Amino acid sequence: MSSRQKTPKKPKAAKEADKQARQLPASTVLKNVGRAAAMLLVAGIASPVSQLNLSPVYGSIPSSLHHQRTMTFTAVAALIGRKGLKRYVSSGLAEYIAVVAYWIPVIQFLLFPFSEQLGIEYGPLVIESLTYYPVLFLSLYAAADLLDAIDLSQFNLPQSLSEIAVPTASYFTVSSIAKLSAAFIPNIIGTSVHFTRVGLQVLLASASAFITPSRIVLLAVPAIMHTLWANPHYPSDHGFHLANTTLWENQNYTLLARQESITGYVSVLESHTDNAFRLLRCDHSLLGGEWLVTPESYKRGQRQRESIFAVFVLLEAVRLVEPVLKTDVAPIPDTEKSALVIGLGIGTAPNAMIAHGINTTIVELDPVVHHYATKYFALSPNHTAVIDDAVSYVSSKSISAPASYDYIIHDVFTGGAEPVSLFTTEFMTGLHALLKDDGAVAINYAGDLTLGSTRLVLNTIHAIFPACRLFRDSPAPEAKQPGEADFINMVIICVKNDHGLGTKAVTFREPVREDFLGSLARHNFLVPQEDLEVKYDFVREGEKGKVMGMKDVGELEKYHKEGAVSHWRIMRTVLPSGVWELW
Repeated sequence: MSSRQKTPKKPKAAKEADKQARQLPASTVLKNVGRAAAMLLVAGIASPVSQLNLSPVYGSIPSSLHHQRTMTFTAVAALIGRKGLKRYVSSGLAEYIAVVAYWIPVIQFLLFPFSEQLGIEYGPLVIESLTYYPVLFLSLYAAADLLDAIDLSQFNLPQSLSEIAVPTASYFTVSSIAKLSAAFIPNIIGTSVHFTRVGLQVLLASASAFITPSRIVLLAVPAIMHTLWANPHYPSDHGFHLANTTLWENQNYTLLARQESITGYVSVLESHTDNAFRLLRCDHSLLGGEWLVTPESYKRGQRQRESIFAVFVLLEAVRLVEPVLKTDVAPIPDTEKSALVIGLGIGTAPNAMIAHGINTTIVELDPVVHHYATKYFALSPNHTAVIDDAVSYVSSKSISAPASYDYIIHDVFTGGAEPVSLFTTEFMTGLHALLKDDGAVAINYAGDLTLGSTRLVLNTIHAIFPACRLFRDSPAPEAKQPGEADFINMVIICVKNDHGLGTKAVTFREPVREDFLGSLARHNFLVPQEDLEVKYDFVREGEKGKVMGMKDVGELEKYHKEGAVSHWRIMRTVLPSGVWELW
């Protein structure tokens, strides 16, 4: 026996792979790698697109609950189990990617009417299991086949590492592209028919058909025809007419306008009953609504449109806050005061500020929301509109022009979650700086008083503003059990300086006739009621100093799942499921 050590033999499968790689010309290898990269690119972009199409029916947060975990499971199944599956499936699976992708809008159209039965916890998972995840599986499977042509032996990698290098890189590519496109797509959504929810689905399916041309794509022709001519979600004039026809016949609603924008799917809806109303919707949430004047409402004394939601009227109570230090100096008239409104909705509170002659600035991130509030909810043009991110605006304005406002209204809640950056100590400090010395702020927050997230937000507000009082917009349930969820809209009203008086510094003057602006809703909800005040200990025992800065936003985001799921259920009691499902 020779003393020279023998070189271990390669497994037969590895030898065969090496042999095939050496036989393929470099141009073919390069072409295969390019096709594989294109497939992974499409699969990655399709991830946030799938989420966007679920958000009008389920909301963005509930739609994402199982998404990333199931993506990982699907990728592992496609990449690790590929060799075993080769015995049973055709090598031309790539040709079916486009077919499945074209059928996704049809499958969603058929499943959305069952969203109530599928439920909020697993409905999105069921729908994506029949739509996006098959596309992801096929894309990773086909890409791995093409990438087998890469000869990794030249890098002298261990056998075990060589086998997992390509699958790992493929999944990392898809996951990275999904994250990048999720951040980028909101900047282009709604800018053309192709850059809409369903439009992007069709565009990605067409890209898959281009990457792997085949006659098999003819199987998708019925799906394409259905999307273009029978799907009310498709953003065409015909699709809009289909949606309206169905809404009118089945729900007695009319869709006045719809547009996909940076904050979500925004639409204006109107009911047609004796108690008719008009609503502004964003994804699976409502930004505001008004009771319309009808013969029936006129008999009850309603002479103008009235806010449906008491909370938006209660925000106006910031005008009623009395100066902490009483003086003999005549009060400053409203016409010499200024207000900052962060978050527009339909414009109930800012319209009141403007009607009282207050110089009003509105900061709203979404231009579509501002346009619809103006066109369909009579937002007064007599204001300064800032279509921008409130964080950057407040940060720069608090330095360049501190003590600019007598009143600040903060109303940014939507979809069961709040933009966490707008509830940090940094943002609240900016608002504090923007208030005049005797100024006041009203903050709308929707949350569960039993959750740590609500306590964290309230503690953060109180850490910056020395004196606050908290009011709910409706009475507490009479039969509420200890520890039972109490998800409410609340308004926190704070003053900039309490002069050592604590909560006694927050008092309200008696309203006069002019405060009500001839509105029944203001007669009912403008003045904060003692029986709706929450006697809340802002800093509870064991939580002293527990506030939220920008580096701590993850603490609040952890609670978004519970809040968003509760919000979804509440919204399904406000509007019929058929209205939410039809977009």
